[in-house]
Amino acid sequence: MGEVDARFPNSTMLTCKSVKDSIAFYRDTLGFRVDECWPDAKEPQWASLSLRGQTVMVGGAMTEEHLDGPMCAQASAEERAWWKQQIREFSEHRPGVGILSYFAVDDVDAFHAAVIGRGGRPRTRPVSQFYGIREFLIEDPSGYRRVFYNPIRLAECQSCGMPLEGAEPGEMYCRYCTDESGVLRLYEQVLEGTTTGYFMSMKGMPRAEAAEAARAHLSKMPAWVGRGA
Repeated sequence: MGEVDARFPNSTMLTCKSVKDSIAFYRDTLGFRVDECWPDAKEPQWASLSLRGQTVMVGGAMTEEHLDGPMCAQASAEERAWWKQQIREFSEHRPGVGILSYFAVDDVDAFHAAVIGRGGRPRTRPVSQFYGIREFLIEDPSGYRRVFYNPIRLAECQSCGMPLEGAEPGEMYCRYCTDESGVLRLYEQVLEGTTTGYFMSMKGMPRAEAAEAARAHLSKMPAWVGRGA
């Protein structure tokens, strides 16, 4: 497969209870730019908004009345059946359950403060996570969960605990815990390296004792929490 064509970026469209309310939230509370509205900005049924090149689309929820309108006049039987299913599911269930969408910002703490200053009510405060980002969560008027974040520099490897000197923002693991491609090695490989390279070589433990200590140590690391304890 070839490279992704930059002219066609990935985007997500959210089915909304109110397109106007959704536009106002993303524009006025979160600072998104309104790029397009259809059929117009006065009575929008769909809109595309962006933040630092990251796009979200919002569209009004379809109703049974829409199925009898001019927009659906040429719809096939399969399309009408699918739309009917969507109408029923949207009315019966909370939108977006189980989905978190992430948006990168330059400074998540400043962005969080700006959102509050514009009347927003985030569900969480900014928190630094072991997977290399600092994030907070907010819900839009329809209940979709949006996470805003910025990458952070971690002080230690999240696999073995070794200091991450000179690590790039978002970098989680040291060179001993990753392969040539930067992918985290298998647990058994990290366990062997921790056993021989640290507890045997540096702590002077015999193998059996070193292996037990290594398993206990790794079980406390975010990458292996609970593993081998």
